[in-house]
Amino acid sequence: MPDVSWKWVITGTVAAVAAAVAAARVKRVLGNPFAPADPFAQAEKELDTRDRALREEHPDTAALRHRAHYLSEIGDLAGAVEISEQLLAERVRALGEDHPQVLTTRHNLANLRGRSGDAAGAAEAFERLALDMQRVHGADYIYTSQARRAAARWRQEADGG
Repeated sequence: MPDVSWKWVITGTVAAVAAAVAAARVKRVLGNPFAPADPFAQAEKELDTRDRALREEHPDTAALRHRAHYLSEIGDLAGAVEISEQLLAERVRALGEDHPQVLTTRHNLANLRGRSGDAAGAAEAFERLALDMQRVHGADYIYTSQARRAAARWRQEADGG
């Protein structure tokens, strides 16, 4: 068996997951009776977005995510915040502000900020995230509610409660 780099394995896995997500989006667009007049154009746009994201996201992005998780697990929360900020910048550049992976990365970074002792920074980050989640997904979306609850929790801790 040829020597396969773990980076290529991870990159292939990320590409496969992204393809599955894009296929689900395309299926949703094509099956939506309230879709635009030309659902095939919308489906093609979804595929173009997915392909652009896969081309532009650097293969080391997964390595950054794993590094941040590792640092968090060993208790180096400041290091995990620093690496997560790099990960967020890379994902925003490659995927755009409203991509689900970007929103998830923002959630994780806000949580790391709170755990590292910056409750006010975590509350502020979750408040901004909740607004963006509401704008992108709606007020009733589960992760919008989670971001609001997290913002309230960290705000209470920052205020000494």
